[in-house]
Amino acid sequence: MGKNAILAFFVLCAFPTGLMMALITPPGQSPDEPAHMARALGLLHGAVLGVRKPFIDPYTGKQRWHTGVKVNIGLFQASVGPVTEIANRPVVTSQDFLASRARPADPQRVYVNLPNTATYFPGAYLPATLGVAVGLLAYAPPYACFLLGRLFMLAAYIAVGVACLWMAAFGEGFLLGILLLPMTLFLGSTYNQDGLLIAMSCLACAALTRGSTGYRIFGLATFVLVLGSKPPYALMIGVFLLPLFGAGFWRRMCEVAIASVPVVLWVMFISAFVVVPFGIMAYHPGPLFVGDRSITLHHADAGKNLHILLARPTRFFTLPWQYVTSDWWLALWMMVGVLGPLQLVLPYHYYFLWESSLVFSLLGAFFTHRAQTTPRVHALVNFFFVTGVIIITLWLILIMLYLDWTDVGKNLIDGFQGRYISPLLPFLLFALPAVRWRFKVPPLLPALPVIALGLYDMGYLPMKLVWNYYLH
Repeated sequence: MGKNAILAFFVLCAFPTGLMMALITPPGQSPDEPAHMARALGLLHGAVLGVRKPFIDPYTGKQRWHTGVKVNIGLFQASVGPVTEIANRPVVTSQDFLASRARPADPQRVYVNLPNTATYFPGAYLPATLGVAVGLLAYAPPYACFLLGRLFMLAAYIAVGVACLWMAAFGEGFLLGILLLPMTLFLGSTYNQDGLLIAMSCLACAALTRGSTGYRIFGLATFVLVLGSKPPYALMIGVFLLPLFGAGFWRRMCEVAIASVPVVLWVMFISAFVVVPFGIMAYHPGPLFVGDRSITLHHADAGKNLHILLARPTRFFTLPWQYVTSDWWLALWMMVGVLGPLQLVLPYHYYFLWESSLVFSLLGAFFTHRAQTTPRVHALVNFFFVTGVIIITLWLILIMLYLDWTDVGKNLIDGFQGRYISPLLPFLLFALPAVRWRFKVPPLLPALPVIALGLYDMGYLPMKLVWNYYLH
């Protein structure tokens, strides 16, 4: 009964809230949405991989590289909705509203530079591609095709979420909280694939809670699809070795090793044929750069930043620690929800309520029924193993951002987003020891605060978007 109620509340909260956010949010007002839509549009004509092309930088006269795909320009322009800056926020005026809907169809294909999204495995973009294709078959205008792509992404998100909650043997309340987080649901209602990837991480962990070989392999396959877009999370595949002291450890080791092969091959392939340095505005090297800091650079340089780290190896730890100690609160806010293109900040108490409800639902999973108990020593080892892998993964993400995203020589790490934490959250379930209690908590009880917030968000989040974008 508890599981059925959780499934019903997920659909009740996610569908109307996601639907309204998909329809209300102006085009392009979610993180990197035009680039994500371009990736989906490329699949319409078979552009599974980005194509690397040289060009001459007009500022330096030197050859540089782009990587991207050709897209239908009429459809792509629909993802860049016109807005007007009023009181330091993007507002959709009546003229903007009409202009976005009046964009003409133009089947001409143009090359779009996608230095980030061109490297992502295309599987998570298929729902959006299917939605746009349906619009084209119905001779819908570009704006209608744009909305159909969003709605198909939302449908895929809800379908994966339902499968996750149905499949989970325990921790349903915590998984529900991750799926109903404002940021996760907002992304799931747009072309940004992160919402769907977070849901797929939840699904992979839900399969692992079943404990059987078939479900474990299904979870591994699902998580491999996630790793195609998020290779820095690769160490998390080690959680699929659990239980570390159970029978069949070496069989599980073989399964994890086999599942890792396509991830390694994909990373090698895109590194060789797709990846290019991320181009940014002209800048001078930062204080950690040893050399002439008057030179002008136009892109991130992993080699130079790696040299800076190797010159003083303690920076491998001090730079991530500096970020964690100074900006951890901002990362948690962004994980819960900073909507729009990361500019619509919600009230402080709202973040506290969501964070508290997640903690409550996670701790509640400790008291729910588990099929097998865990000896104390084994439970302690599992705790340190899972939390250690999560911490190392976060460290690796920060190091990768310093190498590939941060300006050369800068004395801090740029580019970390709170939504990068969300795919790691469901794995916390496996750090909880399985204890046999004389009483057991029904799965619905730990989910009650999350459900209450989800019901509240049905009105709150759409109204925040309306106020931010349309009332001026």
